Amino acid sequence: MRYWSLAGAYILNNPFFTLVFDKLSESLLYDSHSINHARTMILPSRNGTEDVSEMVAEPNWQEVEEVIGFPCILKPVDGYAWQDVFKVTEPATLRGLYESLKDRRTMIVQQFISYVGYYRAFCVNARDVFIVRWTPQPFDRGEYALTSPGELGGVEDHIMQKTADLNAALGLDFNAVEWCITKDGTPVVIDSYNDVPDVRREKLPPAAYDWVVDRFCACVREKLGSGERNRIMRGFQPTTGTGAPPRSVLDAPPASDSGASSG
Repeated sequence: MRYWSLAGAYILNNPFFTLVFDKLSESLLYDSHSINHARTMILPSRNGTEDVSEMVAEPNWQEVEEVIGFPCILKPVDGYAWQDVFKVTEPATLRGLYESLKDRRTMIVQQFISYVGYYRAFCVNARDVFIVRWTPQPFDRGEYALTSPGELGGVEDHIMQKTADLNAALGLDFNAVEWCITKDGTPVVIDSYNDVPDVRREKLPPAAYDWVVDRFCACVREKLGSGERNRIMRGFQPTTGTGAPPRSVLDAPPASDSGASSG
């Protein structure tokens, strides 16, 4: 996909941005957009096959307990689909899980957020947003439902705007951002990178499924005739041809700051 983007094609869901973001860097993105999110700390990985592994210090468990607290969520920094995700209620269990995972995964520990409502906000074209209630469960057991009128109260517009802002920053044309609402009515983002969201007809309410299909098709039609190109790293600019090899891009003069802006 990166080849075709460099050759001038527009790729839905920017293939270059997937190299940049993970669950830790996303927390910095939330801060820059004034979005509430769980407190997050990274735990060092210690690959026993590397000579430098003995130089990696153990986590400061007292600091983890003071900053994050219990219960907490332990998950991989680059995790996906509930793999190696744990709710941890006390320090000994957290240390044990870390010891079992540190040689193969880089883990983060996050504040556990108690909520009264959990939602997925489908976003198309970094502009159009549709919010559905979602019951999060592993192994494809999660369930969708339409929200009731007024259910989100005064935070609905906030969630829709921040969802669009996040998708624009992440370079995603199609995504689902997960939000929860706390007891005091505060919206908190939980996960902002679901670039292959579950949109099966048998899972989504009909109104939500029809909306997603309609907006996604409209997005494809809009991009097809727009001449728009993916934003990429500084110093590169997509070609305007219909399949020129990447070397023609590498030989081109560096793009200007305005053309390489990450927005």
